[in-house]
Amino acid sequence: MRNEYNIFNLKIHKFKQVCLFELCWGKGQRLTAEINYPNNLNQLHQQWQQAYLSFYQSDAMRGRAINGGVAVLTIDWHAELVKAEAKLMYEFHRWLRSVELYDIRSRIAGASQELIDTSDKTQVVQVFVTCNSIELERYPWEVWEMGSEFATNSPIQIIRSSLNISKPIETTFEQNYRKRPRILAILGDDTGLNFQVDKDAIKPILKIAEVEFLSWQPQQKPSQFIQQISDAITDDKGWDVLFFAGHSNETEITGGELGIAPNVSISINEIAPQLSVAKQRGLNVAIFNSCSGLNIAQSLIELGFGQVVVMREPIHNRVAQEFLVRFLQGLAKHLDIYESVAQARQFLRMEKSHTYPSSYLVPSIFCHPGAKLYRIPPFRWKDRLRQSLPNPTEGILLTATFFLAIFPPVQDMLLNTRMLNQAVYRDITAQISNEAPPVTLIEIDSESIYRAQLPHSQLLPFNRSYIAKLLDKLTTLNATVVGIDFIFDSPQKNPPSGDKDLGLAVRRAVDQNMWLIFGAVLEFDREIGINEAIGITKWDWTLQAYLNANPYILELPKSEADCSNTCPFSYLLSLVQTAKQEASNLPQPNTNRTTNLRDELLDVIEQNSNKGNLSNLSKLLKLPSEFRLEALEAYIDYSLPPKQVYTKIPAWKLLESKNINEFQLIPKQVVLIAVGSDERLGFALGKPDRSISPLAIIYWNHRKDWLTGGESLAYMTHHFLRNHLLTPIPDIWMMGIMVIFGKITALFLKKKSPFTPKLRLKIILTSLGIVMFYGVVSLQLYITTVVLIPWLLPSVVFLGYIIPLTKNNHV
Repeated sequence: MRNEYNIFNLKIHKFKQVCLFELCWGKGQRLTAEINYPNNLNQLHQQWQQAYLSFYQSDAMRGRAINGGVAVLTIDWHAELVKAEAKLMYEFHRWLRSVELYDIRSRIAGASQELIDTSDKTQVVQVFVTCNSIELERYPWEVWEMGSEFATNSPIQIIRSSLNISKPIETTFEQNYRKRPRILAILGDDTGLNFQVDKDAIKPILKIAEVEFLSWQPQQKPSQFIQQISDAITDDKGWDVLFFAGHSNETEITGGELGIAPNVSISINEIAPQLSVAKQRGLNVAIFNSCSGLNIAQSLIELGFGQVVVMREPIHNRVAQEFLVRFLQGLAKHLDIYESVAQARQFLRMEKSHTYPSSYLVPSIFCHPGAKLYRIPPFRWKDRLRQSLPNPTEGILLTATFFLAIFPPVQDMLLNTRMLNQAVYRDITAQISNEAPPVTLIEIDSESIYRAQLPHSQLLPFNRSYIAKLLDKLTTLNATVVGIDFIFDSPQKNPPSGDKDLGLAVRRAVDQNMWLIFGAVLEFDREIGINEAIGITKWDWTLQAYLNANPYILELPKSEADCSNTCPFSYLLSLVQTAKQEASNLPQPNTNRTTNLRDELLDVIEQNSNKGNLSNLSKLLKLPSEFRLEALEAYIDYSLPPKQVYTKIPAWKLLESKNINEFQLIPKQVVLIAVGSDERLGFALGKPDRSISPLAIIYWNHRKDWLTGGESLAYMTHHFLRNHLLTPIPDIWMMGIMVIFGKITALFLKKKSPFTPKLRLKIILTSLGIVMFYGVVSLQLYITTVVLIPWLLPSVVFLGYIIPLTKNNHV
């Protein structure tokens, strides 16, 4: 659909030595500018035209009136033409870049720039240029690069139009229902020419269009051929494109003339009635691969033709043929007529500039402002595959299921249910690992608060002296990597010693080479967490990572190198733990350090990774780029039982237990200190750090419960450490496959019609069996390949194609 604000009409009027540029667009908007006409522009154009005609002078010019004189053999007309073109283009562009025309150029370029941000890539800016004199018409307006001044990449199509247009564009009944485009190719006077290349160039079009050739035969009288042309133009079947090759010339009074036989020509005015009839029957496009076609183009546009392609100057036969080949190749690729002309002109400019200099300046396209640019429509496979299109019932089914597939609440419900089914399947088939969990979750729960007799005033922010005790106990247990799911962004006043106690505990832990990772909040690509001024820690000793995360989606860095600025909490925990096991020369935390620990850690990890001797760490480092490349997200897999993911220890038990052997796994695990599901704890008052527990977790715990932030972080950390990355295949992908599979199956079954009751039952049972088998396979693939293949909606789509067939005897 054309946007009226992207279509501009630029009228250029010359009065003596002044040119008036008038730009119109939209709903009556208008800009005007007066500019002096360069005194030397006409002279430069005449010099270029003289060099052009002298270089191409031969009997193979597709025109009769050549005012080039006799070529002087001692002059290098190739060099003269190149110089003349350079001078003409320099002066022409300098004139068009004048400050008086800045507002006009800016408005057009602005419209082009606005299109870059739109999703509709089919929209372009079109500038229809009309001139009030043949003198202006001869200039190559197509090379006006008005967008380059404003650095816009969106195309600006400069199209010529006629100053006077009396007839509107018409769309006919016959044209709408024509199966293949019809092209009438008239090959005129071939004196000095060879049309075989023209015929060969049209051959690719024969595959997608119906072409009829019409050419003069030596035994024909000129009057007979003229009548043959008239009859062909007014053919009852109608035409889409009129093509002419041969000699032609400008004749202002008769609208241009076409050489159709030796010493015989017809004017456009002579065949205007026939062309009007042809236009009513669908003819809107004319292509004249001949010389000096300005008058021809204007005459046909005034008659209401949609587009006319002409050569503004005499053109050599070989140039015309080169242009035609490339132009028709564009049409054969279903480019529109403007794109096809532009492609051919670009070829002449880039590939044939030495052989045929300046030839790219000659082709032009004229267009009716109300016409849609013509293109040969692509082959309609739907005509052959119409039976494969959804019927009304299937259409309703597909619309409903595809809507459900993109509706977030439904997707959340399907994912939750799928996790539950997966947990049950994993449990029934005993596919649960006996490997020790890689995470210890120290949970500050309600009982821990009660046993410590902490008052309500010390819960938000939480008593840091209590966290210090936990840290000291972990130090005695030789914990090596500890994450603290708290944010210490401001001093604590209750208890007054909280910050000091925690600071001392941090120093003791760091001096025992413990890796401490504190929590932060990600805001505007910046981590806001612990404040060094509080005195708890320094970033030369410890690390920080952000806690923002969806409890169902694995939080990954934005890129491989992103952790230097911002890093997800669980990812950094896993990175440190894996680096401790695999990397050499890893920096050690201690309070004597004076350089940023995080920067040094990442540098050493990168150095080790480049050596290529790391396995798990290399996989961990590649995850961000791999998932960005696949454009998929990794889900947190709650179908795994919590005991396989983490060891949960209440904070009170850690502090009160005297049995060290009870915590013998802690030195080998990542330890996470977090709050429990107590509603008094969390981000702020009334905002506990918890969410509704997934159905799979309820199944494993045998009770309805909350999923705490610490538990989701523990699952994420487990997934990173165990390389357990659950990749979901989008529902729509599998539904698309089921559409194809279901339709093919339905077409096959239709051949079995009519259906007997026994066959109907067999079809229903087989279909249900296929769906159940697909479900079991998807459950097992979930475990063995860690890929989630959707089941419900794709199965509904498949059954929606098959089950309705069993309701009728004939389909």
